[in-house]
Amino acid sequence: MRLHNFFVEDKIAEKRNVITRDRDLIHQWRNVLRLNTGSLVVLLDNSGYEYLSQITSLLPYEAHLTINKIRRNRNLPPRIVHLYQSLIKRDRFEWAIEKGTELGVSHFHPVVASRSLKTRFDMKRVSTIAKEAAEQSGRGVLPNVFSPLPLESVLDNFDFPVYVLHSDGRAMKEEVFRASSTPATLGFFIGPEGGWTDQELKLFRERGIEILSLGNLTLRSETAAIAAAVLALV
Repeated sequence: MRLHNFFVEDKIAEKRNVITRDRDLIHQWRNVLRLNTGSLVVLLDNSGYEYLSQITSLLPYEAHLTINKIRRNRNLPPRIVHLYQSLIKRDRFEWAIEKGTELGVSHFHPVVASRSLKTRFDMKRVSTIAKEAAEQSGRGVLPNVFSPLPLESVLDNFDFPVYVLHSDGRAMKEEVFRASSTPATLGFFIGPEGGWTDQELKLFRERGIEILSLGNLTLRSETAAIAAAVLALV
C-alpha cells in the first residue's frame, strides 16, 4: 500500500518522536484521509530524507508520531532546472507550478514581461500548490518559488546556461538534453500569453542567450513550460 507523504516545518534529523501542531495537516489527517492512531505516513522535512512514521496520538490540535525508519529519498531529478515563467492568468500559472513540480523543476522564477498580465501574485497559495504537488509526486525536497521580478532584473542573475523559448529559435531537440555534456543546471525563459516583444528578444540576443523553438504549433505559455521541463528532465 502506497503511503501518503507530508512535509513538516521542523527538521526531524535523528528524532525518534515528532509532535506537530499544524492545524491544516491535522485536519487533513483526521477529516479528509480518516487517519487515526496506528496509521502510517511518510514525513518529509525538506532535507532529502524521508521518515516512515506511525501516528501514536491524533487530537484536533496536536499529533504525536514515532519514527520507525529513516531512508534517503531517491526521487531526485537528473538535473537542476530553473523555470523563468512569465506571469500569466492565475489558474494557468498555478497549473504550470503544479505540473512543473511533479516533473522535477527545482526553481520557479515568476517574471514580469512587457505583455504579462498584471495579476496579483499570491506567494502563500503558490507555495502551497508546490508543496502539495511535491508530496503527491514523492519528492523529498521542495522546489524554490521566488517573488516576481521584471525581466531586466533577472537577465544577469544566473551563472548557468539558459534558453529562451520562441518560434524563431533553433528547434529544441530531446537529444540535446540527453548528451553527457549537458550541464547539471540550466534554465528556460517562457514568454507570456502575448509572446516576447521584439525589444525583449533583442535583450536576450545581446546577452548571448540562445533562442529555442518547440515547433511550428502555437503553444500556451504554461504548455511550453511543461514541454521544456519534460525534454530536460524526463
